[in-house]
Amino acid sequence: MKKNKYYINNIGRGIWVLFSLIAPLIILSSCSTTSAIPNDEHLYTGMLSTKYDNYQLNRHFNEVKEELDVILATKPNAALFGSPTMRSPFPVGLWIWNTFSQDTTSLSRWIVRTFGSAPVLMSSTTPDLRVTVGENFLRKRGYFNGKIIYEKIHQSNPKKMRLQYAVNMGRLWLIDSIQYTNFPSTADSLLNANLDKAIIHKGDAFDVATLEKERQRITNLFRNNGYYYYQNDDASYLADTTKTYGLAAVRLQMADSVSNIKLKKWSIGSINIDLHRQFGDTLNQQQRFRDIVFNYNGASIPLRLRAISNDLKLWPGSIYNNELFEKSQQLINSSGIFSATNFTFTPRDTTEACNILDMKINCILDKPYDFYIETYGKNKTSGKYGPEGIIGLVKRNAFHGGEKVNLRVHGAYEWTISNYDDDINRDNINNYEYGADASLQFPRLLNPFILSSRKFWEREKRRVSEAAEKGEVYIPKSPRTYYATPSTTFKASVNILNRSKYFKRHIVSGELTYQWQPNECNSYSFSPLTLTYEYMNKVTKPYLELIENTPFLEVSLADQFIPKMVFQYNYMSPAHYKNPIKIWATISEASNILSAGYSLFGRHWNEKNKKIFKNPYAQFIKLDANFTKIWTIGEKNSIASHINLGTIWTYGNRDVAPYTEEFYVGGANSIRAFNIRKIGPGRYRSTQHTRSYVEQIGDIKIQCNLEYRPHLVGSLYGALFLDAGNVWTMHYDEGRPEGYFKIKNIFKDMALGTGIGLRYDISYFTIRLDWGIGLHVPYETGKSGFYNISQFKDAQALHFAIGLPF
Repeated sequence: MKKNKYYINNIGRGIWVLFSLIAPLIILSSCSTTSAIPNDEHLYTGMLSTKYDNYQLNRHFNEVKEELDVILATKPNAALFGSPTMRSPFPVGLWIWNTFSQDTTSLSRWIVRTFGSAPVLMSSTTPDLRVTVGENFLRKRGYFNGKIIYEKIHQSNPKKMRLQYAVNMGRLWLIDSIQYTNFPSTADSLLNANLDKAIIHKGDAFDVATLEKERQRITNLFRNNGYYYYQNDDASYLADTTKTYGLAAVRLQMADSVSNIKLKKWSIGSINIDLHRQFGDTLNQQQRFRDIVFNYNGASIPLRLRAISNDLKLWPGSIYNNELFEKSQQLINSSGIFSATNFTFTPRDTTEACNILDMKINCILDKPYDFYIETYGKNKTSGKYGPEGIIGLVKRNAFHGGEKVNLRVHGAYEWTISNYDDDINRDNINNYEYGADASLQFPRLLNPFILSSRKFWEREKRRVSEAAEKGEVYIPKSPRTYYATPSTTFKASVNILNRSKYFKRHIVSGELTYQWQPNECNSYSFSPLTLTYEYMNKVTKPYLELIENTPFLEVSLADQFIPKMVFQYNYMSPAHYKNPIKIWATISEASNILSAGYSLFGRHWNEKNKKIFKNPYAQFIKLDANFTKIWTIGEKNSIASHINLGTIWTYGNRDVAPYTEEFYVGGANSIRAFNIRKIGPGRYRSTQHTRSYVEQIGDIKIQCNLEYRPHLVGSLYGALFLDAGNVWTMHYDEGRPEGYFKIKNIFKDMALGTGIGLRYDISYFTIRLDWGIGLHVPYETGKSGFYNISQFKDAQALHFAIGLPF
């Protein structure tokens, strides 16, 4: 009774708080949005859609139209989704400005400055300037005869006005021919050999943006083939438009005044690498590695030579290649060894015949140690409270090869004072977990089948020599390059989980992981061996009773080995994409190679409880895939969607997947109207509150999220979201018969929730607060209809988290 009374009082307070927030909006909505507008001015209330005429519909027109719409656009107050044509019916900032801007008191000035929004006046929309800019833009994109006009449209309120533009596109001029002239013979041969990669062709639009891309392609081509000093403006376009109306004969011509230094290929000479322990220190020691000289101070070199030479893609004697230079710079900077680096190239001498560039790299080593402490506080709507802490130590360049050692200890404790379903659980429940882990990361792939950069160049040099002895020419291959420094990580950990009233479980694990990123968009992670051993240190009588009533838990939480192999793939759209997507998927398998070995020695594949180190091992295949799409609306508003599909198939040695490998829904990054493991599997609902977290898991997962993220003010963003999903069992479970997966019941079995949230962007991370409200649950509640929540308090959750949910 006390609990219900407390809840009712809180709901009452919540209603009053909500009313206190809505009441000012109701009052402000009755205010005029033009009361403070000067008599000789008009409030700009947005644009009507721009009219386009005299055009041919094609891809080029669509691109030009999209950019021109941005040039002509002026957003009114309270633009809806950042649109220049739609306004919110609640221009709160404008109401506040009109109400308080005439008052000169300090409080009113603060209210206007903090919450107000100055009116967008018609005089500030500058349509004449936008017409001029727009017509110039049309000419640059090939529409030389394009014209733009505008009209001011009065509204029923004489102090309000709208704008509408009309665009006559005119004829689109095309390229009739393209020539490259006045280039030296070696450069001309290089151009002809790469004509298949040209960006502009006969019949394309005479578009300045496309022409500039072609000129940049040529610059990159030259700089990647030895022309170190060549620049973009060393060649310019000439166009003849007099022969045929609507067509342009285009010529890209190198300037006559280009100096000789830009017309010859350059090779890399000596390479000097200065290793500074701190900025400005004197380097008095030297060591040579092949043709590379390392300068340092102290009794010994602070870094093994191959730690940096493996990331160098330019070597003495090689032709200068700007792409390989940028790769070298990126890899060295991302290695985590240095706090700053600087590359310089200098001609060996000042003679006319000189074509050798000496390269120097100044490197400042990063600080060797990092010590960190992280603390968190938990306050769950399920009634659990408690602190969590992490203490860690990082040692950089641990063995003078760029290695990084990370040692961590962590612990968490939580308690609850809620009343529960049975007499056993009416006492306070105290759960805790603690553990430690250690990792050693190498900034390279430790694999006997992959050649190091040093061995690669030695092999290529040997092949060049062997070919020369035979009178042949061998062109050395380029080494394999990565977008970021690849890594090999060894990790070991031990964790102790105490679930009060039930069990104390130990988890010991170790893994070997390779990570590499060949380009900006794609990255991979492969763990050929991840060995986990889980065992019960202590169980209680309630736990024994629980597994007697829930048979699958006895197998899922049994002592067992989990030898896994894991592969993960990540894809992210290039950074400049307006509407990016992200895909990440993980596939893992356990013990299939081990079971195959047993089969060779006569043990049947489907024989149960085969053991390793005197304990049964798990056997399964697991797939977990995620897809996220973001649509950018205006400058700072966006809509994000997310789909998560997962399944785990157990077979062979075990019929039930390990508890730690099962799927669940609920929580801050899932269906936010419900707490973790409060939904599923299927239409099953745990009969006891305290044990739901061990029962409400499944072998199949489907989750969908949709979230609108509007910009509110400053670094504060809002969120309006809709979440749906559930988990199911793949095999029929007598203890949870409603949890069995059936395709025809997918939509009926989905839990659905909505809610609102706030996000505060602190650049480095985002602080998030979400309030989720349930709309539909799959289990029986005694209430019919789509909204079948029996009590409002039963389906809401408050989540405080770091980072976006997806």
